[in-house]
Amino acid sequence: MAVRRIARFLGPLLDSQGAKGNTTSGAALAAWAGALAFGQRRAWLSQAALQHAPAYHRYTLTITTGNLRGAGSLAPAWLQLVGTQGKSERIIVGEKDEDRLARGSVRTVSVSAQEDLGQVRFVNVQRLGSSISDAGTGWFLEHVIVQTPERQRLYFPCHAWFGEADCGGRRGPLERNLLPVAPEDDLVAEPVRLSASGVAVPHPDKVKHDGAKGINRKGFGHGGEDAYFYCAGSTTAMFGLGVADGVFMWRELGIDSGDFSRALMRLARDSVLAGSVDVVRVMQDAASGALAAGVQGSSTACIVLVNQDTGQLFAANLGDSGCLLLRPAANDPHAHAQVRSPSGPHAAGAAAAAIVPHYYVKFRTNQLEHDFGRPYQLGHHAAADSVDMCDVATQSVRPGDVLVLGTDGLYDNLSDVEIADEVAACRAKDMGPMVIAQRLARMAFDASYDKHRSTPYAASASEHFDMVYSGGKPDDITVLCAVVE
Repeated sequence: MAVRRIARFLGPLLDSQGAKGNTTSGAALAAWAGALAFGQRRAWLSQAALQHAPAYHRYTLTITTGNLRGAGSLAPAWLQLVGTQGKSERIIVGEKDEDRLARGSVRTVSVSAQEDLGQVRFVNVQRLGSSISDAGTGWFLEHVIVQTPERQRLYFPCHAWFGEADCGGRRGPLERNLLPVAPEDDLVAEPVRLSASGVAVPHPDKVKHDGAKGINRKGFGHGGEDAYFYCAGSTTAMFGLGVADGVFMWRELGIDSGDFSRALMRLARDSVLAGSVDVVRVMQDAASGALAAGVQGSSTACIVLVNQDTGQLFAANLGDSGCLLLRPAANDPHAHAQVRSPSGPHAAGAAAAAIVPHYYVKFRTNQLEHDFGRPYQLGHHAAADSVDMCDVATQSVRPGDVLVLGTDGLYDNLSDVEIADEVAACRAKDMGPMVIAQRLARMAFDASYDKHRSTPYAASASEHFDMVYSGGKPDDITVLCAVVE
């Protein structure tokens, strides 16, 4: 009908134009009119199809793998968003070589959904298994950030293992549902008070050949090339703690790196006492002060500040020293409370008196290494790492939590699980930070000389050198413990 109307309107005009010598005929323009009408009809149909086609909603996911030893995985993972109104498609990440879930990597992918998911309730994450071997497939996921079509950013913390860690002693399920951090979850301000104590134990060879001894005083201590501090700010609510591990090999050039680690900890303590509330600034003050004083050597460093008015922890770590935040499961609504009873022939009679509350790792600082045995370190030389390369994080702390800071002499010889279990046993007997630190140091010392023990260091060495290695690693051992009340 549209063609006839256009032709009826234009036909006489075209005929008259043709009579005047115009080469355009009425029949030709009628054909053109038909094509025009078809185009209009096609455009109308296309618009109608677009109106009725499903509208895809696109979400952007940023997936961050942790920076611990063995955190990367050779196995891929599935991710899916689950909302109040539906689920997204399930996508796979880490399948291609260029997209591997490597240690410290950040991967960005898009997920589509035919319908609006509504409020995103959780992210389902599954690490896929290997058909050949499970070696190299343990994955430590730090967090996932989701950007919605409305450009809202949602944070889904994980900080946990999928599968068994290649560095030993740590494992987790292959599937997790990550919940978003709510305003009232882990961000609520709650006043706390910390009590702390530390112990530094030098390598026995240094005691034997050099007469070195561990010096442990209130607020400051050192042993070998290790050092630590703890103090409360004189004008702020901040409580500061730190450990540092000097590099022994400088001895070959006549330099005692113990001087550098001790200088770092003294200057960090001075910064906290002077009122600094920025953990990165405290590390910068310590590093620049040591260099300004002409102290030579190099050292790892881990510094933690806790605002006792708000219960917020701030950590800065450079190297393979670190901090564990251990929490009783009974105090966390998102964790399943567990107890451990004694086993053996006398278990029945002792169970009531020996039930041990379960502590789990709520947070752990990332280890930063250039390669196995080559941790990031501050120092006087040109190849030293800078403070702005440190790993920073923040977490809330609650009454009942326990902080354990240590050098690699602790973490190379004891797994996180072993440390958490020992803390649980100590707290069940109401032991304070001094006893906990001493017992952990003793456990690490015993493990370091056990040639048949499975230790985190043995697992990492076996992986790095492609050989079977067992036993601990004798070293200076420093443990700093703080109980949150």
